Amino acid sequence: MDRVELFNGVLRFEKITFIVNAILIIHFIYDWYKLYKRTGITLDFWTMSMSLIYLMPFLIMYPFSASYLNVMAVGENIILIQQNIEVCYLIFLIGYACMYLGRYLFDRYQNRTLIYTAFIKPFKLTLGRLFISSVSNVYTSTIIFTVYLLALLAILAYAKSLGAVDVRGVFQADPQIRALYNFVLILSSVISLVLIARVFQYNKRLDKILLFLFFIATAFVGARAYLAQPIIYLFAFYVFFTMKGKINLLKVFGIGFFVLVIGTSLSLIRDGEFSIGKMAEGFGSSIFFGNSYSDLRDFAWVYGYWDKSLLFGKTYLAGFMSFVPSFLSDFRTQWAAGRFTAVTVGFDPLEHPGLRPGLFGESYFNFGVLGVVFLGTILGYAYRYIDYNIKLAAQNNDRLAAIATVVSTMFIFNLTITSGFFSIYVFLIVFVLASSFSKILKVMSK
Repeated sequence: MDRVELFNGVLRFEKITFIVNAILIIHFIYDWYKLYKRTGITLDFWTMSMSLIYLMPFLIMYPFSASYLNVMAVGENIILIQQNIEVCYLIFLIGYACMYLGRYLFDRYQNRTLIYTAFIKPFKLTLGRLFISSVSNVYTSTIIFTVYLLALLAILAYAKSLGAVDVRGVFQADPQIRALYNFVLILSSVISLVLIARVFQYNKRLDKILLFLFFIATAFVGARAYLAQPIIYLFAFYVFFTMKGKINLLKVFGIGFFVLVIGTSLSLIRDGEFSIGKMAEGFGSSIFFGNSYSDLRDFAWVYGYWDKSLLFGKTYLAGFMSFVPSFLSDFRTQWAAGRFTAVTVGFDPLEHPGLRPGLFGESYFNFGVLGVVFLGTILGYAYRYIDYNIKLAAQNNDRLAAIATVVSTMFIFNLTITSGFFSIYVFLIVFVLASSFSKILKVMSK
């Protein structure tokens, strides 16, 4: 293939793949334009989600993923990545094409599918109902927030007692306490979604105050994703519910840029090197050659070292078993997705949490192309399912039910990277305990 390098190696790509990539970007814009012309909506859940998981980390990042400048993050492994980037691009492309197939299946059959019956309905009847019940009770949100705040203060105090600035690094370096830190992070996802749902459904001052305190407290954890995600949800639900999806796209780009700046700043704070100069200097390199949008690059990295023997569900089973303590299960310890990617590329899994091989990397390592086709199809269906319910809620004002669809599809979303399966169990346990405790308080207050 004809390889091209531009701007002193900043961009590196194969001509044919680059042309295909450009066509896909045009298709993405055209798909959005059809929605806009038909409805006047400039931003919906489908478009926002595909921008975050498809447009930016896949299409936009392709010509940067094999650039020599990635040597700052991957060292000499850049050569191996360059050798495998095209085949990994093709695998990702198959997955994303199947997401559009999943969207078509929902538009045609809606809930009358095996996907809904097997992968959404069981969680709608359990996690979804528990979420709605928890959000509906003012005691529950306060209880969960209090527990989260106390747990957060505990891990911050522990890190400070060691004289550490990088809170995340302290806990990730010690397997014996890593689970505690991960629990607090997942708990932040629980409380943020509960508070955001209450703000949009009930618009109470107490919930707004607690949400504001949540953002301040979470900024000290050093985990960018767990701070950026609720910001994105808060902005997105405001656009979907209040503005009916009709917003100036310049504002959207402004919010997106703001979130990226926050992410870059948190990285520097975590490393104890924050300054305006360093933030400006490292912004571009962090986005295009760092680890923020490195899914395609990291997939090629792991793929290059992989022995090409399918895992046949080993990392998925290990993910399903995440409720079992690692010292009780050698299987879970050996085949956890993070450990598999770390060991495959030669990292010590006790020191490195593993690489992110993107939405379809783990499914490919386990089941090959069939796994990618299956996962892409149910993912596309799930995203469109949420999108449909949000648009319905914008009309009937049942916003809580729409936000609950995000919880109901957690199982499907965690099939992309099974290291997150622990979050499903945390959500379930927290909602059950908080709901039970709030009922006791309600009875005692009478």
